[in-house]
Amino acid sequence: MIEPSVPERFRILGPMEVWTGRDWTGVSAPKWRALLASLLLRRGEPVPVDELIDGLWGASPPARASNLISVYVLRLRRLMADHSGAVLITRSPGYQLVAGDEEVDVGRFGLLAAAGRAALAANDPRSASRLLGQALGLWRGRALVDVPASPVVTAEAARLEELRVEALEARVEADLACGHAAAVVPELRRAVDDHPLREGMWALLMRALRDAGRQAEALEAYAQARELIAEELGVDPGVALKQVLTDILSADAAGAATTLPGPAARGGRRGAGTAPLAAPAMPALRVVPPPVPAQLPADIPDFTGRAGQVAEIEGMLAGTRPEAGPGALPVVLLMGSGGLGKTTLAVHAAHQVAGLYPDGQLYARLLGVTQQVNPAEVLARFLRDLGMDPARIPVSAEERAGQFRTRLAGKRMLLVLDDARDAAQVQPLLPGSASCGVLITSRGRLPELAGTRVIDLDVLPPPEARALFGRVVGEERAVAEPAATEQVLAACAGLPLAIRIAGSRLAARGGWSVQYLAGRLADERRRLDELRAGNLAVRASFEVSFTSLPAGGPQADPARAFRMLGLWTGTSITLPAAAALLGEPVADTAEAPEILVDGHLLDAPAPDRYRFHDLLRVFAADRARAAESDADRRDAITRLLAWYLHTIEAAATIISPQNTRVPLPPCDARVVPLSFFTLEDALAWCDSERVGLVSAVSLAAANGLHELAWKLSAASISFFIRRSHWVDWIATHQRGLASARALGDGAAEAWMLNNLGVAYGQQRLAGAVEYFEQALALYHGLGDVRGESRAATNVANAYFDLREYGKALATARRAVTAQRQAGKRYGEGIALGVLGCACRELGRFDEAIASLTEALAIFRSLGDRGTEADSLGDLGEAYLGMGKLEAAIECLAESLRIREEIGDGHGQARSLERLALAQRRAGQTAVAVGMLSQALVLFETVADHAAAGAAATMLAQWQADG
Repeated sequence: MIEPSVPERFRILGPMEVWTGRDWTGVSAPKWRALLASLLLRRGEPVPVDELIDGLWGASPPARASNLISVYVLRLRRLMADHSGAVLITRSPGYQLVAGDEEVDVGRFGLLAAAGRAALAANDPRSASRLLGQALGLWRGRALVDVPASPVVTAEAARLEELRVEALEARVEADLACGHAAAVVPELRRAVDDHPLREGMWALLMRALRDAGRQAEALEAYAQARELIAEELGVDPGVALKQVLTDILSADAAGAATTLPGPAARGGRRGAGTAPLAAPAMPALRVVPPPVPAQLPADIPDFTGRAGQVAEIEGMLAGTRPEAGPGALPVVLLMGSGGLGKTTLAVHAAHQVAGLYPDGQLYARLLGVTQQVNPAEVLARFLRDLGMDPARIPVSAEERAGQFRTRLAGKRMLLVLDDARDAAQVQPLLPGSASCGVLITSRGRLPELAGTRVIDLDVLPPPEARALFGRVVGEERAVAEPAATEQVLAACAGLPLAIRIAGSRLAARGGWSVQYLAGRLADERRRLDELRAGNLAVRASFEVSFTSLPAGGPQADPARAFRMLGLWTGTSITLPAAAALLGEPVADTAEAPEILVDGHLLDAPAPDRYRFHDLLRVFAADRARAAESDADRRDAITRLLAWYLHTIEAAATIISPQNTRVPLPPCDARVVPLSFFTLEDALAWCDSERVGLVSAVSLAAANGLHELAWKLSAASISFFIRRSHWVDWIATHQRGLASARALGDGAAEAWMLNNLGVAYGQQRLAGAVEYFEQALALYHGLGDVRGESRAATNVANAYFDLREYGKALATARRAVTAQRQAGKRYGEGIALGVLGCACRELGRFDEAIASLTEALAIFRSLGDRGTEADSLGDLGEAYLGMGKLEAAIECLAESLRIREEIGDGHGQARSLERLALAQRRAGQTAVAVGMLSQALVLFETVADHAAAGAAATMLAQWQADG
């Protein structure tokens, strides 16, 4: 008896049961059983909530399905006494059941069955019989018998039943080796009744009867088997069963004729009578075996890269799969979009493991996204290849599948099924024997194939892409023009097909340089036409996936969604943004991108966020230009950019409520921008869309939507200031300035100039004052008092940043007056802050503290935490200049606390630096060094290299001084 090291917790080999901590209990609700089964069958890995919902409700989930899943999880935890959630844990994107093999009866069954087979192989039949008997004793009925049927549950139940029968056959083998033939006969008679077409079971029954001295009954068993197989399948028994008959007959007296009783003599239960079978001469019973199939296509000589995936496939198909049960059929699915080299990788890996499958290799192209080969036709070919008489091949696909599994039972054969469309096409072609291996390629996910190990192929990483290009064109040629080679590889975007085509074109044209090819690929609109060589073409590969998309229904058409998404030049797009682009409600849009993900025409790096492979985006944009009118494309881009504008302005209102608001154009009724209620939510969205905002400005300018371009820039500034994204700030506003000038809009131009001046001033760049002076002149000419007061304040601030403190003092006084005349309390506070800082630097500390205290009061009354922290920091520095260390430290510590609270990294660094100076003057050198070290790290994090350099120099000096 093998003693388990941990107690059993779950049972599925029969009705589902759970250990409550005191006793076993069933799971009362069908949905709970279905949920627990889904988690148990994938124990040890997170199961997404979407997959759980699909397993419980299929295509018609209730409105609050995810909430119901949470409730069911809570009920199951209570049932299994998992009050802390340590067994059924919440793990993004769903839930995970943490249970080892010994904690689930099916896992224990697998361990015991494997140990029994090992003992049998080691010629220890007694131990084998005992271990396999323990394994079979765990069964209390059909596996998962009370779990609601689903494709996954049905397939898993059938797989487990196959494993049970295989274990039974192995245990009977052990019993026969122990001399217990008579004892197993009744059990075998029941087994052949349950599995009348399983020739291995009939063979065991014949051997048991022979060993028990019941030769005539053994021969009668053969006649029954032959009759049943002929009637059901239209074929003769297989070689193994005939061999048992030969062995029995050869044991008779030499030349003795034995007649097998016909059905009339024994009261046969099926069909018409069968002619008596006289014992044939030995040679007549020998069957010439068919040739061993060796159908793999040739491996390519320059296969490059994918070493990790090749090793993973080899490990799976070599049987080293620790997470699977010992009797599980190893099935590997290579999944990915067209052009990723799935077939090439599959063929290469299959050749590597072919020696492990001495009974041969079968290969079939299923043409899943073009002509979709019928699996029944593939089965017929496979059966012919395995030696079956074509006249005896059954008509129905189910019978062909049964014959196929029978002929592969116990064999070590590898199947490569290339370009499968879906699980329904593949399932009839799967062997029933765990000794075989299956390697599938598909552009889809095939989620119904339970227990399949999925390898999701991506583009080649840069080193492997370079290596492949060098193998195709010649290493010397590739390294001779390294910059041009990188340009070619960038255009190919890591797609193996594109790299191979580009390399092949170059290799066939000795007069071309790599730079010449790079130039031909530089034009995005011509790129796909350039990536063609012979019968290979990137566009054709993408076209196959595109044309196989399902037709549009009541919701968004996936093909149109694919085309329109190609208009967006950002790196990714969210579902709400895609809905705006398509002009559809979010609910109606949601399914289309998911269909594109399933077809590997889109990636989904996060929930409700999608991205193209670079060449697929080029292809999608080409399709959009071909199928959509200029007006429709422009309207779609306008909707998307309007969505971005209204959403970023909603975020800016939360981030900097005191800033001047961007005037928003009317919003299309089909555009539903996001809204925010907390600063955290607003900043989180901005952080996730930082690249998208920059892309939106560029796309607007490129399409002549200049009003959207400058307004998007202006609305983004609150986020750029808060997160210190100086480069993005300057890049967007340079484009915004060009758009404002293209419109001839003086107010917009002044707005952009003013904001550019702020950015240049923050980065201590030359030109800040010039930008502000231009803005000031424009505002004055327009009679815009508020704009003029804002520009005047910024001019003062620019002089301060340039350390021209006298000019800063004079202009700041004028700015305070202008802000008060404009009635802008926020602007007045900013101007007072500049005035106070200028006074501080000029040693006029009393005036500085007065102005800064007044500014602080204004910002506190407005509830603006960021400017409140600014004023506290400036005030603390003024107190520090006066030698009032206690007041300085108090102000600076409060400023730091606010910076941390609002997540202002640059502000935290500045506050820490100031606080470190105050602490050092107070004699707290160790504390000061620690704070300055933290400030240095933060300056480097926010890429303020000048401040980081100054902090590093100061820190080194302090440490040298001790």
